[in-house]
Amino acid sequence: MNTLYIDIIPIIVTYNPDDCTLCSTIKTLASQVETIVIVDNASNTSIESSLHTLTETEINKVKLLALKQNYGLGAAYNHGIALALQLKAKFVLLLDHDSIPQHDMLERLHNAFISLEKEGKLIAAVGPRYYSPGTTNISEFIRITSKGLERVTCAHSYEYVHVSFLISSGSLISLNALNIIGNMDETLFIDHIDTEWCLRAQSKGFEIYGICNAMMFHTLGDRQIRVWWKRWRSISCHQPFRYYYMFRNSVLLWRRTNIPKTWKNADRLRIFYLLFFFSIFSPNRVVNLKMMIKGITHGLRGISGKL
Repeated sequence: MNTLYIDIIPIIVTYNPDDCTLCSTIKTLASQVETIVIVDNASNTSIESSLHTLTETEINKVKLLALKQNYGLGAAYNHGIALALQLKAKFVLLLDHDSIPQHDMLERLHNAFISLEKEGKLIAAVGPRYYSPGTTNISEFIRITSKGLERVTCAHSYEYVHVSFLISSGSLISLNALNIIGNMDETLFIDHIDTEWCLRAQSKGFEIYGICNAMMFHTLGDRQIRVWWKRWRSISCHQPFRYYYMFRNSVLLWRRTNIPKTWKNADRLRIFYLLFFFSIFSPNRVVNLKMMIKGITHGLRGISGKL
């Protein structure tokens, strides 16, 4: 039987979600928490219609915030965080609508957070590993070193590994930490919101950990392409507008003084590779290239917010 966490509120941000995936996520969480917040970024259809497979008990645990327009991922998370504060939560679990936590993910994250705090560490967030449905490729954590970005491999499933950032989806965040670190950066709209928040947290003395035995299903991009570059890599392909935000927000972060130089240098190299790959080998490469160049141009001009 799952533990019922009264002080943890999951926040699921939706935008035209898949009904089955969203209901699976809610069903998994409903047995573990009393309240689930859904923040909808003006989907084309009502979210209520997506919840038809839920039981009455599960539906009663859902609090829906339906935004009038798509304000972006950061703003949606911040709306959910504000409601969680009103409801006296101590933690929020951030989730995208395409993530399904495994049945014990929340418990493993919470136990790890408490254990790390007992060791005297100042923790901002902990997060799981993830894999896409239908694949066996499990994500690895990333740490910034003097040589750039380093993959952190989990040698044992029980390990907690010190990392430099987590993806927002699946992150268990302390609201006490949020009070000091600040909310998600709404000006980025989407992409690098998690990177910026994690790096900001560390600049204020907080630590971030990846929890090796906490797992979730998570879909990155519209599809995956496997390529060889020093090793086999899975590259996520996105719709062209996403490349605008990826490139623009990278440039915007390069201009910020609180962002580590090691990350900036590694990210510049990453952006160069992405520009080369997606403008030559990907579908919609002409449109992709235009959006990347537009993103770089706007980033250099300091333009932020929604495209």
